[in-house]
Amino acid sequence: MNYTIMPTACVLIVLGFYTWRQKPNKVTLSYLIANLAIAVWALCYLVLHEFEAGAPTNPVSQLQLIAAIVFVNGYYWMSALYPERRQKLPIWLVYGNFLLAGLFVVLILFTREVSYARLVEGAVVFEDGAGYSFYSYYLITLCLGMFWNLLSSYKRFPEYRKAIAYMVSGIALFIGCAIFFDLILPLLGNYELLALGHLSAIFPAMSFAYAITKHDLLDMKVIVERNTAKAVVVALILLNTYLVLHIPDPLLMYFSVVVTVLVWAFLATPLEVLLITTARRKFVNNWYDAELMLDRFANSIDSESNRKEIFRKLAQEIDSTFELERTHFVCLLRDAADNPASYELFGAQTIMPIAHMPLENALVLACANSRKPMYLLATPEAAQRQLQEVGIRCTEETVLIPFPSPERLEGVLILGEKSNQNSFTEKDMLLFARLISYVSAILYRMTPFEKLERQYLENQSRLHDAEIQLVRSEKTQAIAHATRQAHHEIRTPLNIIRLGARRIVDDESAKKYKGIIDEQVERAMEIVDETLAITDGRDEEHLSTVDINQVLKRCLRLLPETSHEMQLEFAQEPLYVDGVASQLQVLFSNLLKNAIEAMETRGTIAVHTFSELGQVVVEVIDSGIGIDPQYREKIWEPYFSGKITNVGNSTARRGWGLTICNRIVSEHKGSIKLSSKLGEGSKFTVRIPASAEAPLPSETPSQ
Repeated sequence: MNYTIMPTACVLIVLGFYTWRQKPNKVTLSYLIANLAIAVWALCYLVLHEFEAGAPTNPVSQLQLIAAIVFVNGYYWMSALYPERRQKLPIWLVYGNFLLAGLFVVLILFTREVSYARLVEGAVVFEDGAGYSFYSYYLITLCLGMFWNLLSSYKRFPEYRKAIAYMVSGIALFIGCAIFFDLILPLLGNYELLALGHLSAIFPAMSFAYAITKHDLLDMKVIVERNTAKAVVVALILLNTYLVLHIPDPLLMYFSVVVTVLVWAFLATPLEVLLITTARRKFVNNWYDAELMLDRFANSIDSESNRKEIFRKLAQEIDSTFELERTHFVCLLRDAADNPASYELFGAQTIMPIAHMPLENALVLACANSRKPMYLLATPEAAQRQLQEVGIRCTEETVLIPFPSPERLEGVLILGEKSNQNSFTEKDMLLFARLISYVSAILYRMTPFEKLERQYLENQSRLHDAEIQLVRSEKTQAIAHATRQAHHEIRTPLNIIRLGARRIVDDESAKKYKGIIDEQVERAMEIVDETLAITDGRDEEHLSTVDINQVLKRCLRLLPETSHEMQLEFAQEPLYVDGVASQLQVLFSNLLKNAIEAMETRGTIAVHTFSELGQVVVEVIDSGIGIDPQYREKIWEPYFSGKITNVGNSTARRGWGLTICNRIVSEHKGSIKLSSKLGEGSKFTVRIPASAEAPLPSETPSQ
């Protein structure tokens, strides 16, 4: 029986070093020193009772007495320092205790005033001196001081009460075992279980380790994985077998062996499972299996089609997993036509609603646009006040989990604080975010297909209308620009005509200036015709045969004056396509305008047209700064502009130019492609199917 002290000493040493390594500070250092002293004290007891013949009796006894001073002081100072925010002890008490402990060490080592051990007829005999009583009173005083420190900390620091209660219970268990095995049983004549009193020294060590590290043994990586769980079970079986084989009565020993074999045959596997799963669930802080929880929830709602029951089962599963003080949920109610009617508040375990809420209540508005869990205190005061009015207490730990559907917010889970007073961790919040995605997918599945289709078509229609409005806006801008350019261009021939008309004084001068006036009138008429072609509303509704070369020439004439070099290579023959001339002019005007804006210094703009494989091809090339590869896929998106400013690209116009270009090309059943190199320039290639039938020579293609 005494040999079981050895594994106890090893556990004490490992526990001390583990706790100190977890949180190295004065508290854990005191705990480590106390555990080492207890291990030495227990080993000295083993030596004096098992190896008394070959061991130096008095030195071992002296070491045991000194170890008792050290471990009691270690626990005392640990209780005085715990928690770390505690006030420091008076300096006179610190030095006074060390002087008194040093005095007892001197008396133990150099005198017989405390105790002296010697071997008499093979047995160790202790001769206590006059100082042994004072030595005992000193240790008892330190123990009382330890209890006083713990009780005062329990009163002053409510957040540490649970940990301090563990410490006190460990000490109480140690004292109770010591009194029973080392005092009561010897008084009854049983000395065989004395070692159990010494083994109970492990109880305060375990409870103190939990209090310091805020973990218990089951939270260490000792009983977490399957292999270590098997090792623990085997160790317990071996220890049980060792104790049974040391029973003095042979008949009782054989009976105990049979019982032990039967018990472990049934309990070994369940105990292993307990250590791996259930023990974690019950004792390890914040432990749960997220995948197992999701599986249980999925199985419970496998055939469920009632949204309220889905939220109820989810609330019950979360409450069961986290052991919450309160759990409620808000659920959207629908009428006979499956349209939203109102919201109702339920408890996780209640059937009848606690309160009715309108569709636009404060809590719903606070959660409507959120797709992640949030703390209640982060919501507006109106939402908090609404819950308080129906009797739900709002605390710092109250969490809201919103669940949206394609239509609107379907419900909200309201989670109170955990029963163990621990806060929600980042791991918990990630699980809640997973639940939002998981349940939202279920709600999408429950939404009728007709509603989803209707919503999709409505969104597509709104997007199409918005793009049409933007195309019209771009065309309006093009018309305004063309009108300004037309006014500017018409002014020149009109001035020439006016000057020529004033110089006509006779037939000779009339003949001289008639040609000039006719030429300028024709020029003015061309400008008017080009402007009317853009503003002709009939092109919005009717396709016509359009010559791409003529559209490009008009766009070039309407461009603002620029210092950039223009390189034009148009096909010799007309390139006809079926399209809307005004839309095509918007397309190429945008591309040319972008080419100009892409060049910070004087550069070159090249425009090429040709026919290839039944398509009309237009290339607009600039020698500008080019487009960054990371933006090349985004330039076709609405509201994205490649014109980067110091504060980003959001300030560089509206970002709809290339989006509209892409849409116009698509409506003409063509394609547009970009190739660009940073620092060298960009090339936009537009391909539009050529017209099946070219206009007859007598016909005038739409301009």
